[in-house]
Amino acid sequence: MPAVITDSGQKVRRPTGITILSVLYFLIGFFYLIKVIQSACQWPILQNLPISVSPIYLAVDGIIWCLAGLVLGVGLRKGKSWSRPAALVISTLYSLVFWADRLWITQPEGLALRWPVNLVLTISILGSIFLVLNHKTSQPFFRKNPAKIP
Repeated sequence: MPAVITDSGQKVRRPTGITILSVLYFLIGFFYLIKVIQSACQWPILQNLPISVSPIYLAVDGIIWCLAGLVLGVGLRKGKSWSRPAALVISTLYSLVFWADRLWITQPEGLALRWPVNLVLTISILGSIFLVLNHKTSQPFFRKNPAKIP
């Protein structure tokens, strides 16, 4: 596993869990990039569909999560000190938006069947992210240099 120079100027090996998280955030970013592109390409069709949300909502949602995923993936990969708390906040916010979308957009019949599985997955994934970011091997990777020495 390659060493990364952190904000503190030290070479620290990137923990495997952080590598996996950064790849997952990149994948989420690319998934939402595809959503933005599809929203733009299918705009006339989306405007004519009887859906409960505007195509603007779909595009803005895609842009926000695309940027968040890609920026967070880069930050985690490089061991930036801001990326650890940002990952916790963005993951929690993403989960809240996920559930708000499910309650707002999803048909009640579909929600009634899937909510227990979605809840277990949400809790499991958030717990895993928290554990990876707070693991003893991850802590040194995100240390910031308090003296600001280059």
